[in-house]
Amino acid sequence: MLKFRNSIIIFLILLSEAVFASSKIYLIRHAEVQIKNPGWCNTKETQSYKEEYNIAHVRNFNPEIVLEKIDNPELIGTVFCSPQSRAIETAGLLFDKQVALKINENLMELDYSVVRIPVIKLPVKAWQTISRISWMAGVNRKDKPTLKQRKQSLEEYTSELITFAEKHGESVVIAHGAVNRELIKILKKKGWKLEEKDGFGNLSVNCLIK
Repeated sequence: MLKFRNSIIIFLILLSEAVFASSKIYLIRHAEVQIKNPGWCNTKETQSYKEEYNIAHVRNFNPEIVLEKIDNPELIGTVFCSPQSRAIETAGLLFDKQVALKINENLMELDYSVVRIPVIKLPVKAWQTISRISWMAGVNRKDKPTLKQRKQSLEEYTSELITFAEKHGESVVIAHGAVNRELIKILKKKGWKLEEKDGFGNLSVNCLIK
């Protein structure tokens, strides 16, 4: 009887080791936001659009299209999530109330101020591109953290994602396109491999494995 019990214990230990022999980190981008593109606009109008985007609701979608890209989604109990509403809403539509959200500011969108050029009107996408590039170059800083500061914070934060994945088998993150892109770069440097590449569009799911 004792030998049988010991055999069962050894089997369970080996089984648990086999289950978590490889760990995965899933990076999901939030769903599309319900907002109309204003087209050509000035600096002030672009800033207003940016503020509206940050509080707008996401469009409804079929959760199964996303969940089928994740192993055993019904067993997920914790999701790491950006504090911005579009990420939180996406988490709610994907997992309902079955998960605990670990909201962290490190997962917020890489934010930048809109450059101020009076009178001129440009497509909103052009304003966003100019503002992002100037921020990345360190010119358009204002009161926002620099790109270098955000990257450093993300690199430190990935330790939490890695620790959780190694303990539970996976970490699921719902954040933003640019943030997920940076997380992939950081995790690759730490020895993780991109198993599934899905781009960075809305509801994309990129999976890294180790």
